[in-house]
Formats: sequence, C-alpha cells, structure tokens
Amino acid sequence: MNNARAKRGALTLCALIALSAVRGTAVPAGQDSAAVELPILMYHHILKDKTKLGKYTISPEELEADLDWLLREGYEPVTVQQLIDWTNGVGELPARPVMLTFDDGYESFYAYAFPLLQAKGCKAVYSVIGRYADEYTEQEDHHINYSHCTWEQIAELQGSGLVEIQNHSYDLHTNEKGRKGSMKVSGEAVSAYQERLQDDIGRMQELCQSRCGVTPTAFTYPFGGVSEEALPVLRKMGLQAALTCREQVNLLTGDKEELFSLGRFNRATGQSAASLLKREIPVG
Repeated sequence: MNNARAKRGALTLCALIALSAVRGTAVPAGQDSAAVELPILMYHHILKDKTKLGKYTISPEELEADLDWLLREGYEPVTVQQLIDWTNGVGELPARPVMLTFDDGYESFYAYAFPLLQAKGCKAVYSVIGRYADEYTEQEDHHINYSHCTWEQIAELQGSGLVEIQNHSYDLHTNEKGRKGSMKVSGEAVSAYQERLQDDIGRMQELCQSRCGVTPTAFTYPFGGVSEEALPVLRKMGLQAALTCREQVNLLTGDKEELFSLGRFNRATGQSAASLLKREIPVG
C-alpha cells in the first residue's frame, strides 16, 4: 500500500510539473517539451432503475452530472483517433483532454448516453462485443436491463460523428474455464494463444467494417486482462492503441507505444467524475 501511494504521489507530481506549460492552450502535434495529461473514464451500463445501480452501472442523472462538471472545468472529450493523429504529428489536442469510454455495447448507451452526448456536443468511445451485437441483431428480445445494441444502432452511433466504435473482441468477453478475457491461459502455447486472439480480433474487425463502414483502431481488453504476448498480435492486426483497466492518469509524450497501455478509471455509482479526477489530478 505504501509503495502504491508513493508511486501515485510521484505520478501526480510529475503531472503537475509537466503540465504547467501547456494548460490553457491547445497542444500541437509533435509536442515533445511536456507531457499531456489524459484522464480516461470507463463506463459500462446506464439504467434508471436505482436497484440495478452498482460498480458497473450508473444512472442517466449521474452521467449528465459528470458531463456538466467536465465541461465546466474546461475538459474536452477526445477520441482514440485524435490521440493517434496527434502522435503521428497531425492536428492538436485540447488543453484539457479527457476520454469517455463505454464498454460492452449495451443498448442503454444508445437509450440514455447518446442523447446526452448529442445535447452537450461530447465525443465518446464505444467498445462493442461482436457476439452480442450479432445476437441482438438477430433476436427480438430486447430489454434495457440486459440487451446490447444491434449493428444498425451501432452504425447510427458511428455515423453521428460523436461516437467512435472500437473492438472489445468478438467472443473473448468471458471469464470461465480458466480463461479471463483475452489473456493467455497458463500452459497455453504462445503460438496457439496468438492465433486464437488474431482470429477473434480479425473477425470483429471485419464485422465492424462490413456493418458500420469503419475499422477499429483500438482494442479494449476484456476485463482489463492483459498478456504481454498480445501486443505483437495487436500490431499485426493494424491496431494502434489499447484500453486497459489500470487506474492511472495517462501522461503522453508523443511516443506511439504509450497508446498501447492507456489506463482508465472505472465510474461506479455514488462516485463522480469530479471525485475521481480531483483525487488523481492536482488543482491549478
């Protein structure tokens, strides 16, 4: 615990020093004189039923309060593509970037989050599980408590210009029989693991292209489970970033490798964007 606190304190100090020169101004492409501080918030389910709220489910009112606070504080939501462009020397990042990510592809995002994003002009990253998109496209059983978006809805979200669709695997979002998401299983041959991962990611990439006209640029690790053997596969598949569940502020210097280990803060009910970011980011 003491070591973790020390590391967090060192990270916060570094962030304060590095950002003193760039806060309040846009950060140009190719910026290398100071790190850019990027907090990423991780959302999942959004429901009105207060009995369903918990670690991975918040209310629409909580999400709206987060968006309002972020905008008042001068944060500007960005997409993964904006980060990629910036590291490639194209365009700028806002003075106070933040990323809003929504995992799993729940239909509650379409019902509750998307209208708020439209009303407030905020961008978000929506990581979809292909298997569930297929299932709910084919079946009529939809209920806001559990259903996922159809491919038609996902295409609409992508076409809005506010929602960026990313790859959350086709069918690796499972935690059973010794497997935790896309992680390598103990004793599994590296070649077999990488082939399995490549097949799954490739299937999802092709679906996103055929159904939405977009090829994802980032892989969102299911359950945040990361194996070092996955990185060569991500690069081979043409992906340029990866979203983890490590709760850390991202300090970006323009190094492309930094985009493969983006940390995020899980937003549980009863918390707030304000409480999460004020805890990690110095005021000033």
